[in-house]
Amino acid sequence: MDTRNAAKEAKLIMRTALIVGVILLAAGTAFSLAGINPVSSNKGLIALSLIPLSVALVYFTRFSKTINSSETIKSRVIQETDERLVASRNEKDAQSFKIVQVALFLGYMGYTIFVPEDVFQSVGWWILMSLLMISFLTRAVLAKRSCVSVER
Repeated sequence: MDTRNAAKEAKLIMRTALIVGVILLAAGTAFSLAGINPVSSNKGLIALSLIPLSVALVYFTRFSKTINSSETIKSRVIQETDERLVASRNEKDAQSFKIVQVALFLGYMGYTIFVPEDVFQSVGWWILMSLLMISFLTRAVLAKRSCVSVER
């Protein structure tokens, strides 16, 4: 990967996360001051803004650290182009996807067992079921795509 592309990607992610975080923070604060409750609690919007703001902070520190050190740039280029490291990273991504899939399944089953009266009626039940189905379908689609790309 070219260092310019990496820098552009980091800047884009940093700016997008910062904009989303500021919008959520401003909306939560404005709704709290106005006494409007579009969601159950405006504190949730303010707390939710911490996630993209944290992502922006992490990308900012990584980007500033990378710009100030040519050794870091060289190390990052090696990490992103070395086939063994890329294969290892892809394997770890696949393992983490499987862990998230198992967690979704356990959450779905636990919610169904512990709150059986909410089955088919609760929004949480439908969200967990939808996420679980999407994760299974995504896995199948990605497996099919990788088989097709290997055949070519």
